[in-house]
Amino acid sequence: MKHPVRRSARFVSLGLAALLTSALCSSIALAEEEGVFIETVNRSSGLTGEAPTEEVSQTFVAHGKMKVASMDPNGTDMIIDPATGDMTFMNNTVKEYYRINAKSMTEGMSKPGMDQMRAMMEQTKVTVEATDETREINGWNCRKYRVAKTGMMEIEQEIWATEDVDLDLDRYTDLMSLSGPEGLLGDSEAGRAQRAEMKKIKGYPILTKSKMQLMGANMESETEVRVIRREPMAASLFEVPADYKEREMNMPGAPSANGAPAGHP
Repeated sequence: MKHPVRRSARFVSLGLAALLTSALCSSIALAEEEGVFIETVNRSSGLTGEAPTEEVSQTFVAHGKMKVASMDPNGTDMIIDPATGDMTFMNNTVKEYYRINAKSMTEGMSKPGMDQMRAMMEQTKVTVEATDETREINGWNCRKYRVAKTGMMEIEQEIWATEDVDLDLDRYTDLMSLSGPEGLLGDSEAGRAQRAEMKKIKGYPILTKSKMQLMGANMESETEVRVIRREPMAASLFEVPADYKEREMNMPGAPSANGAPAGHP
């Protein structure tokens, strides 16, 4: 017969092991969350002296954050955190990153400069026209919308949006463009008018074709969503790797994130 003290010790050890295993599994479960994965093809042409380009980007949305990763080895990844207002840009080639806070960026601008930028944004007029044209794009039923933006620059867009997917990324795209209720235009009449017009686009944009004139050059770009799916995502996916070094960003403003979901542009 086994000694009762040894047997009790064995049961305690097994119980502790079970508890540790359970805790470990729970921590792993808590570290993951079902998120949204989006794969987009980004095409551009019209840049002087440059050949047309095509780049694939992957977008991950979970844990209250959005990450846009470029498939170009020399590209830049971006992490957006609406809760803090932080936009983090990572250069994976040199293992460096810099961080911009949207709120601090606007607060750091001089009042005359801020007023000038706000006045320019208020001059932008947006009109959206829904059409009866429909087509299937990458498995989604889409409707065509014509969008015109006039003001700082002339932009014409052809947007094919679908209501087949329930996806709203406005809180992320608003932070990038500073066009949301917390942005430069805030709750102004111009800001409300622009947002109300864009809400005429029903659903999520699958294909967006844009034409614009910049510094005398005609530019065309196209974003096409190829994949949207839900899958588990680790919280670490939205964090800067520990071996990356932070560098200062002295530019007054954040670079655009090529390949970021259009949302309601």
